[in-house]
Amino acid sequence: MMSKNLKIDFSETKQDRSKKTLDDLLQAAFELVEAADPNAFTSRTLATKAGYAKGTLTKRLGPIENVFLWAIAKGRDIKSHQAASDIAQFDPKLTVHDFVETFVDSAFGHINATTAKVMQFYDQRYTRLHGLTTDYFDWINVFVEPYLEMCQRNESGTFRVILNDEARLMFKVIHTLVERPFATDDPIAGTTEHRRIAIESITKLLAK
Repeated sequence: MMSKNLKIDFSETKQDRSKKTLDDLLQAAFELVEAADPNAFTSRTLATKAGYAKGTLTKRLGPIENVFLWAIAKGRDIKSHQAASDIAQFDPKLTVHDFVETFVDSAFGHINATTAKVMQFYDQRYTRLHGLTTDYFDWINVFVEPYLEMCQRNESGTFRVILNDEARLMFKVIHTLVERPFATDDPIAGTTEHRRIAIESITKLLAK
């Protein structure tokens, strides 16, 4: 779920050519974010990537920083929905520990020093513009429904029965354990000890 503060006021137009320009610019911003180099999150790089003059960017997109924040949030939403889909397809015979290991290792596999810098860019720039809004971590809620459905069909008898609100809060705790050390440049991020702490702590949260 993308923050309501990232609804960028893109210039409206009914002309097909102008709409294509806008789509090209947004796609270029998204591709730059996927390349995960915050040093490239500039109007000059975006203009070069999209093949348009810098003046076109300001006219169509407004503040360039907001465009990259929007693109980061879009990419995060795509990846979180894919991860939620993976949860929904989890083998019902496997245990809660198997689930946690798979979840943590998948998350670690998608995060490296470069993508951590993108997280840091988003945190620093977004909170400077908007503060820590009440919906800042609402995107995590995408995991709740598939997780609860997965628990219902699991056959291992190792998952604790929980309700929607508890699952919603627990996934925010899980996010803090797994991803926030990368975003805050914590020395433990990505280490064997970080993995151990995350797996053991999350298993205690979810297991009977």
